[in-house]
Amino acid sequence: MEKSLIYQDKNVKKYLVKFDKEEIDKLENRIAKYINSNYTFEGFRKGKVPKDIVKLRLGNEFQEMLLEEAEHELEHKISEEEKILFPIIIESSSIDNDIIEFEIILHTYPNIISTNFEDMVVKVPDSKGIVEEYINQRLNELLESNVILEPKNGPIEYGDFVRLEYYVIDSQGNIIEEKNELEVVVREQDPRPLIKALIGKSNGDEFEVEIPQNETENEENKETLITKAKVVQIYSRKMPELNDNFVKELNIEVETLSDLKEKIRKEGEEAVKDWQEQFIINYILSEIPNYVEIEISPETLNYYVESSINDLKTKGNYESQLEKFNNDENKLIEDIKNSALKWIKEIIVIENIANENNITVTEEELNQAIKNFGSMYGLSYARALEIVNSNHQILEELAWNELRIKVAKFIKEMVKIEEIEDTEKSNEDKEANELINQDQENQISEETNEQNMKDSTQE
Repeated sequence: MEKSLIYQDKNVKKYLVKFDKEEIDKLENRIAKYINSNYTFEGFRKGKVPKDIVKLRLGNEFQEMLLEEAEHELEHKISEEEKILFPIIIESSSIDNDIIEFEIILHTYPNIISTNFEDMVVKVPDSKGIVEEYINQRLNELLESNVILEPKNGPIEYGDFVRLEYYVIDSQGNIIEEKNELEVVVREQDPRPLIKALIGKSNGDEFEVEIPQNETENEENKETLITKAKVVQIYSRKMPELNDNFVKELNIEVETLSDLKEKIRKEGEEAVKDWQEQFIINYILSEIPNYVEIEISPETLNYYVESSINDLKTKGNYESQLEKFNNDENKLIEDIKNSALKWIKEIIVIENIANENNITVTEEELNQAIKNFGSMYGLSYARALEIVNSNHQILEELAWNELRIKVAKFIKEMVKIEEIEDTEKSNEDKEANELINQDQENQISEETNEQNMKDSTQE
């Protein structure tokens, strides 16, 4: 295959590609072999029809098949020689005098002009405040889970523990949900109407609450549902005193309050360390395009915009997308261009850094990614592996995400990382909650992975 450059604008290249007679003969032989394997011709044994007879019988259809086969060969050869962003654009094709010609346009990977990751500054919240809040919340959880319940005869107040029975009916009195029991701590921040209605009620009181319907439902078809409830028993909640005796009664590894705090502190510091690492990696990945300059042709961005808009129109989503930009198509186009530029920068920089520094995704890392994928959807490892192996796109996405993370860790060594004081306690609370939730999720994930491994071994 002979390839001659006709035109180039940065990363956009136009080529004239030629297949000579020898290459065409090979393509024709491949087609003839396929025809002989799948079809029969009158007067010939199956598989024994000469190529010239096949060409004569099929006529123009054979020429079309030849051109299609040449396109496949072209795509294969180009993929070996060029890194391209989009599928090959074939502007013209012809067969004449034992020569096949294509005029093609390639949107290749743009050259990287410069990177300046050394200028990137990642600001992460100061760990001290988060760890302290983590300790406080952990201790509160222990107190809450060991609260002392005492039967109460007075009216329900915020903070009480209540047992009640309830069932749900419609406006005609038909039972929609059979009788159930509910145990709940009545908290002021709980927005549920049923909980709000408990305030002031006493043991044995019966009451009903209308259930608000989904606002998106058709008003004409909306039906009012009613919860009918009865207070079975009210309990006041007495928090245990946080001291050494409380810790001893927990029957855990430590026996003093100071040792418990130290144990929780170590958990918090480890959780903060993991959280900060993830925060830094995610920040770097989001900022990569802002620290890279590339040499890209406007034709590439215009092609991406045109393809994206055509896709939106085909799927019937164009108008809804346009509304997000106040029906200003120029703003929509600019947004698509910016998205394209970020996407292209990320792809070429990650691949370039990975290739130059021999960064690869190992089989062990990919298997772990598959396990995590399975855990996310509640699947055994064996089932997740089956799904991934049957869908090459999922496998590629998992591998690509692992490569992104590894490259981000490589870039991390170049950037400046600063801890900043978080003066707003609410943010510390939020971050501490995230750590606690993440810690709990990790424990569940580890248990799930262990079970998945058992499942896969048994299977």
